[in-house]
Order: sequence, then structure tokens, then C-alpha cells
Amino acid sequence: MNRFEKIVNGDFEAFDQLYRQYHPVVFKMQTKYYLRGFDREDWLQEGRIVFFRSLEKFKEGHKVTVGNFFKLNFENHVRSLVRKQCAFKRKGDMSAVSLDQKIDTQGETFFDGIQIEESQALDYLIIREKLEDFPSVLSSFERVTFEEYIDGKELSEIAETHDVQLIKVRSAYDRAKKKIKSLISD
Repeated sequence: MNRFEKIVNGDFEAFDQLYRQYHPVVFKMQTKYYLRGFDREDWLQEGRIVFFRSLEKFKEGHKVTVGNFFKLNFENHVRSLVRKQCAFKRKGDMSAVSLDQKIDTQGETFFDGIQIEESQALDYLIIREKLEDFPSVLSSFERVTFEEYIDGKELSEIAETHDVQLIKVRSAYDRAKKKIKSLISD
């Protein structure tokens, strides 16, 4: 029984030791690809799963190393996750209907059927209107940050888009939120 078979058959300590050696592969993929909602631990967990599967399928004697085999499998897995997220995003975009279209087709009675969860949409519209009415309250960066966050971007994504540190985006978002709360409560 070779060392990989021992690991696959339940030597978890040996597995953890070997997997730690390949953490840099996981972190390199993390810098190369963006997966919405994935933090460091999610990347390591996905890497752990793919690494174990790679060890199960690895055949010694081939002209490929365990590291290269894992790297190829992990990159394919990450690409698959990216495609899945993009497909899910497109599915949501295709079924989206603007508020104006709803009002045109259903008239003002559309608002009568809004459930509690959908009341957030009204809050969103109110916030948008208040933002338009009070451009001098927010700095341009606070306004851009808050609007992009409302549109569904993560703070890390906004930081990457504008090439600024995440802490600056988080601070701008927090300041904007405080200012908007004080505007709405007035």
C-alpha cells in the first residue's frame, strides 16, 4: 500500500500534513478567480475536497506529479464553480422585470399585492430618491460605494473595481449608511 492509499483509507493526519503543502496552490487560484461569497476558509474547504478526490484518482507511475494533478483538477473545479455562478446570475437577470413594467401591466394595484419581503424594494426606491435629493450629503466615493453595494456588489468587489483598499470602501459604506439613516429618519 503506497502512501496515498493510506491517506485515502483514513490516515487523516497524514492527509492534513500533505494538504498543507498544497495550500499555496489554493491561494494562487483564489487570486486568479473570484467566487462571490467565498472567503479563505471556503477556498481551503473546496481545495481539501478536490485534493482528496485527486489522491483517490492519482496513479503513480504516470508522468505527472500529485501537485500538478491537483492543480489541474482544482482549477477545473473552480472554473466550474465560476460558470455555475455566472449561469445563476444570468438566470436572475432574465427573469427580472422593472418596476415601471409592472406598473404599466398591473397599474397602481401592483403595490397592493406587495408582501413583507418585497417591502425592501420600496425601501430601496425611497433610498434611491433620497440619494438623488441629497447629493451634497455624501461624498462622491461614498455615493458610488453605496449605490454599487445596493446594486448587489460585495465590498471587496467594489474595492477591486476602483483599485482601492477594502478598508477604505468599508469606511465609505459605513459613513454613507449613517448619513442615509439620519436622512431617512428625518
